[in-house]
Amino acid sequence: MDRMGIAMDKITEANCDMAVISKSENIFYLAGFKPSARAFLVLFDEPVLMVNSMDMAEAENKTSVDLFEFKKLEDVKERIGSLSPESVIFEPSISLGTFEKLKGSFNFIVKDIIGDLRIIKERAEIDNIERALKIAEKSFMKTDVEGVEVEVAAELEYHMKVNGSKRPAFDTIVASGARSSNPHAEVSFNKIQTPIILDWGATWEGYSSDTTRTLVTQKHEEEILDILLDAQREGVKTAKPGVKASYIDKVVRNIISEYGYGDNFIHSTGHGIGLEVHEPPSLSADEDIKLEKNMIVTIEPGIYIKGKYGIRIEDMILIRKNPKILNRLPSIIKL
Repeated sequence: MDRMGIAMDKITEANCDMAVISKSENIFYLAGFKPSARAFLVLFDEPVLMVNSMDMAEAENKTSVDLFEFKKLEDVKERIGSLSPESVIFEPSISLGTFEKLKGSFNFIVKDIIGDLRIIKERAEIDNIERALKIAEKSFMKTDVEGVEVEVAAELEYHMKVNGSKRPAFDTIVASGARSSNPHAEVSFNKIQTPIILDWGATWEGYSSDTTRTLVTQKHEEEILDILLDAQREGVKTAKPGVKASYIDKVVRNIISEYGYGDNFIHSTGHGIGLEVHEPPSLSADEDIKLEKNMIVTIEPGIYIKGKYGIRIEDMILIRKNPKILNRLPSIIKL
């Protein structure tokens, strides 16, 4: 797929003649280089990637797009102005301060034209995500879940790094005992208790994985996990091309509610994943996007009993006629 060409078509469809791409993941998607500092990919007749001196050498090795080194934002504004655009697209993620320094006499709109392209994965992207997931799961199997929470998280992240992940996809969550009732609890120096929620992800070639497992020991914990697995199974069955993302959330949420725990499922059912851990579509009640073949989403139902415990299960799903669970790790793991 000619990503750059499709992006240029999107600009034309928006009745504009230029786009200034400033989000690092979108620059990487189009140019093959992810800047470490502020950068701008200007899409016009001939695309130009504007980077600062720290990124220039790396950019020269990674991208075939013409490069321009800037020292201050005024340099970028002058370069944009020299092309005499009539109407320019800026991304929603650009900061107001940066936008104020770049805007000129041209008309402008704020629109995300690259996110729509990224939402459906190419074969190479799927391979990268599966490789990241393989690293994450292999690393989990090498991790001893004992001691204190922060030690478990550190060991898991260590194994991911030595297995090929340059960095974790996000800060690893290890939350045990009563702390597991907080869906996004930070790791603590508390001694491991049960149940134990572990939420972790690796990266490969810029792409991320995201998995959650809850280690249980008590019968009531196992019963809650069985409810979540029932809900997740139905969600996966429903996750096919043409189905609204909100409907997946409804299916999963209804099953949990039938068991009497609807009020204890306090977050959305899942999200897209790729160059970012959280991408569209959101599997939530207000998401109207219809799923399409080769999207990758997570399905992660959870039940949280405030101040007592929480249980969550999360797998990554490749959308197709017969939805494919990409995870190989067992859903039920006991200490």
